[in-house]
Amino acid sequence: MRKANYVPKLPDFLSLCERNYAALYRLLPQKSVVGERVFIRFTERDEYCLTILAVAPFTTRIQIELSGGWHGFFQPSFDVQLYHDARLAEVVRAQQQWHFVAVYPYPNQTMSQPDEKRQINLLLKDWLNLCARHGYHATSA
Repeated sequence: MRKANYVPKLPDFLSLCERNYAALYRLLPQKSVVGERVFIRFTERDEYCLTILAVAPFTTRIQIELSGGWHGFFQPSFDVQLYHDARLAEVVRAQQQWHFVAVYPYPNQTMSQPDEKRQINLLLKDWLNLCARHGYHATSA
């Protein structure tokens, strides 16, 4: 029996991006300036750095990366584009991969999941939930 192809559900994806925007927007400074950083600390050794990469009238791009912890192991890093007019946040880079498409054929050369774009935005949601429960702002640099 053949498995049905993945079909993205746009309303569900937009709802996810809206929730991510609301949670992420609370972590950012009132007025975003390129190069500004915000640190979210979980323990003395584990903290994430949010860096403002670009600011435009309707968008802001930020980078989220682990700045403390175990260097040499997997270092999570992703870029998020915030669309202020639509109040959406979308992951546009995860690790070394850019420009995700809505649906990937499976199997494929990069071994991406059929719903890879949704999965990386769910990762952002999980990270934001972790920040809300256990993280706290550290001093900005």
